[in-house]
Amino acid sequence: MIDFSKKLGANALAKKTDPVEIYDLLDRASDKGPLRPAQHNVLKNWFDNYRTKKDVIIKLHTGQGKTLIGLLLLQSRLNEGKGPSLYLCPNKYLVEQTCEQAKQFGVKYCHIDTNNNIPHEFWENKSILIAHVQLLFNGKTKFGLKNSSLPVGSIVLDDSHACIDTIQEAFTIRIKKEHNVFEKLLTLFDADLEGQGLAKLEEIKLGEYEALLPVPYWAWQEKYKDVVSILVEKKADYQFSWELVKDVIQDCQCVFSGSGVEITPYRNPIEQFGSFYKASHRVFMSATTNNDSFFIKGLDLSIDTIRKPIKYDLEKWSGEKMILIPYLFNYSTNRNDIVNTFAKPNPSRKYGIVGLTPSQYFSKLWQICGATVSESIETQIKLLKEQRYENTIVFSNRYDGIDLADDMCRILILDSKPYATTLIDRYHESCRTNSKVTDVKIAQKIEQGLGRAVRGEKDYCCILLIGDELIKNFRTKSLNQYFSAQTNKQIEIGLETIEFAVKETGITDDYIALKELINLVINRDENWKKFYKEKMDLIEPNKEDNDLLELFELEKKAEEKYRDGEPEAAVKHIQSIIDKHLGGDNKDERGWYLQEMARYLYNESKIKSNDLQLSAYKINRYLLKPTQGVQFQKLKLNKSRLENIKNWISKFDSYEELKLEVNDILGKLSFGVKADKFEQGINNLGEALGFASERPDKEHKKGPDNLWNVRASEYILFECKNEVDENRAEINKHETGQMNVSCAWFKDNYAGETVKNIMVIPTKNISAHGAFSQEVEILNKRGLKKLNNNVDRFFKEFKDFDIHTLTDQQIDSFLVAHTLTVENILNEYTIKPYQLR
Repeated sequence: MIDFSKKLGANALAKKTDPVEIYDLLDRASDKGPLRPAQHNVLKNWFDNYRTKKDVIIKLHTGQGKTLIGLLLLQSRLNEGKGPSLYLCPNKYLVEQTCEQAKQFGVKYCHIDTNNNIPHEFWENKSILIAHVQLLFNGKTKFGLKNSSLPVGSIVLDDSHACIDTIQEAFTIRIKKEHNVFEKLLTLFDADLEGQGLAKLEEIKLGEYEALLPVPYWAWQEKYKDVVSILVEKKADYQFSWELVKDVIQDCQCVFSGSGVEITPYRNPIEQFGSFYKASHRVFMSATTNNDSFFIKGLDLSIDTIRKPIKYDLEKWSGEKMILIPYLFNYSTNRNDIVNTFAKPNPSRKYGIVGLTPSQYFSKLWQICGATVSESIETQIKLLKEQRYENTIVFSNRYDGIDLADDMCRILILDSKPYATTLIDRYHESCRTNSKVTDVKIAQKIEQGLGRAVRGEKDYCCILLIGDELIKNFRTKSLNQYFSAQTNKQIEIGLETIEFAVKETGITDDYIALKELINLVINRDENWKKFYKEKMDLIEPNKEDNDLLELFELEKKAEEKYRDGEPEAAVKHIQSIIDKHLGGDNKDERGWYLQEMARYLYNESKIKSNDLQLSAYKINRYLLKPTQGVQFQKLKLNKSRLENIKNWISKFDSYEELKLEVNDILGKLSFGVKADKFEQGINNLGEALGFASERPDKEHKKGPDNLWNVRASEYILFECKNEVDENRAEINKHETGQMNVSCAWFKDNYAGETVKNIMVIPTKNISAHGAFSQEVEILNKRGLKKLNNNVDRFFKEFKDFDIHTLTDQQIDSFLVAHTLTVENILNEYTIKPYQLR
C-alpha cells in the first residue's frame, strides 16, 4: 500500500485544532456546504477566547447549527490531545439525531452498545462519544463516582436546561405508594404530617394524587437516622438514586402525596460525578430564550460564566411565528372550541398539527375529540416525518427535546399553563405564589414549547394559545417580563394581527377569522412575510437580569455554608436575599426565606429556629406550621362587601384584565379540575364577590377546604369533592366523616357564629353507612354551573363602564340582577342531600 505520509510536509501531518479548518477537511455529505456565518463566528470566538476556560455557555437561536458547533469543538479538543470527548443529549431520541448529523458531516463518533458499555475508541481519543445525559448522571454510572470517576477531558451538554431536570432526577429517590417503604416512612412521620394538615394526610392515605404534604425539616432532622434504616432495606429498588443520596440523607427534603414520596437533597452534590465535575473543558448549549440563572444551582456554574456567554449578535431573531390568542377575537372563543376544531382527524391534511398540554388530564379532551395522545415520542415523530398528518398529535408535559421542523408542524397549540410535575416543585408552587423563581421557570417552559415547531431561520408556524390561566398570564404581562425579546416581539405582532383582523376584515365568525390568519402563514402570503420581518427587525435586546443570578448565587452560598457547618453564615446570605432582592410587598417570598433561615438554625438553636418559623408562618400561611406559638385568628370582613368588590376590581388596569381574571377563576370551578386549583378558585371567587375568604385546611392545617365570611357573623363552609367521578352514585362514609370533622372545627373555633355547610360533589345521595352530624347542603354540577354563569354575567355588566369609577349603587344593582346577594348565595344554588337506607 502506498504511504502518502512520506510525501507530506510536517505542517500537513499536524492535526488541525482550529474548528473552522477542521470543518474544511471533513468528508461531509455533498449537500453540506460551508459553515453558516453564525457557526463561523462562534467557532472563531471560542477558539480565540474561550477554549482554555473550564466552562463556556454558547447561546444561539434555534436552527443556527448548535449541534455541529459542539461536535467541531470536541473534535478540536481531541486533535489537541485534550480528550476523551463526550457529547451529551437530554434524551435518546436526540442522540439518534445527533449521530445522524455527525455522520452527514463526516465527524468520527461512537455510541454505547445495548449493554451501555462505553467503546474503546472513546477512551483512546479516536472518536467523540455521543450519548444521552442519563449515561453519565446516575448512581450506577459506567464513568464511576467520586474518586473512582474516570477522567473525561471535554464535555458538551446539549440543550442544557433540559439536562438539568434529568440531573435533578438522578438525585431524587422516588417511591410509589404501593411500595412497603412508603408505608413505613408514612408511619414514621404520621404525627408530624398530621400537624401540617390532618385532612390532607387522610387523603394521602386514601391515595388521592393531588394531596400533598412536606415533612417538616425539624421532624426530618430528628428522624433521619430512622429514614436511613428504612431505606437501606430496599435500596436495590431505587439503587440509581440511593448511591448518590445515601451520604446526604440528613440534608434532604421529603414530600408525600397520594401517589408516592420524593426525597431529594436541598443542594445537589454534583461533585460526585467526577467525570463531569473535573473535566477540563465543559460547553453548555443554550437557546436564546432560556434564562441561564438556573445553571448556578443546577450545574454549579459561576456567575462570571453565565454573564459572558458566546453569542452571535448580528442575527436578532430566527424563524417565523404567528402567535395568536383566539379568545381575543371577541372574548368568547374558549379552550373547548379550539380543541373541538383542531383535534378532529383530516385525511387530506398536508401538514402536522401538534398540541402541547401540561399533563394527561388536559390531554383527555383532545383524545375524546379525535386527537392522538402520544405516549411514545419516537413513534409519533416517526409518523410526522413520514408525512402522515391525518391525526393531530398531542404531547403531555413535553416542552423540550422534541424537534417538529417544517411540515411536521405548521399549527402548534399550546394548551393551558405549564405547572410543576415533581412533588418538590409542586410544594414550592403551592406556597410561593409570588415567586420570581417560579415565574421564570414557567416562562421558560412556555418559551421552550413555543420553539418546538420552528427549528430554523426559514421555518414557520402558526401558534395558538388557549386555556384561561395561560391567556391571563400573556395579557396581564405577569410572565412577559421574563420572555426573550424575540418572543415578546412575536406576541406583540400576534396581538396587532388580531386587532387588525377584528377591525378591518368585518368577519364576525371567530373561526373563519382565525382560519384566514392561519392561512396567511400556511400559504406564505408575501405581505404577511414582509410585515413580520419589518416588525422583527425592530427588536431591541432585553436588559441583563442580574437579580435572579445574584439571588441564586446567594442561595448556593447559603447551602454551601450550611453543608460546611456554618449555619450563621448561611443565614447571613439568606438575609442578603431578603434585604436586596425582595420588595416590601412580597410577603410570600419573605416568609419562604425566613423558613430557610429557620431550617439552617434548627440544629444550632431550636428556640431561634421556632421563632423564625413562627415569623415565616405569620406572613405566609401556606408554609410549615411551627410546633409552638401559633395563635388562631378568626376570619373577619374588615370592610363592607361593596367596598371590597370595588377594591378588588380596582386592582386591574382595564376591563380586559378584569375579565381575564374572572375567566381564570371560573375556569378552575368545574368538576374534574385538580383539587388544589378548584379550592384556589373558590377562595378567589369569595374575594371577587366581596367576602373575606381563606383556605383553613391549607393555611391553618386543619378545618374545611374553604371558608367565606359573607356578613357580620355569617359564614359559608366548603368541603370540596369536585375531583370525584361525576357519575358517582353516593357520598361515602369517609367523605361524610371529613365533613363532620370540618363542621366540628368550625364549632370549636367560631362558637356562636352562624354557618352554612356546603359539600361540593356531583351527587346528593348519602351512603347508608354515612351521615352528617350537622346540617349540610350540596353544591352539585347544576348549581355550580348556575353560580358560574351568574358571576360571569355580573362582571360582564362592567364592560362599558370605567371600572375605576363604579358606584355602590351600580354594583349592588348588578348583584341583585344576577342573583348574587348574600341571601341568594345562601339559598339559590345548593340542594338538600338525601339519606339512603
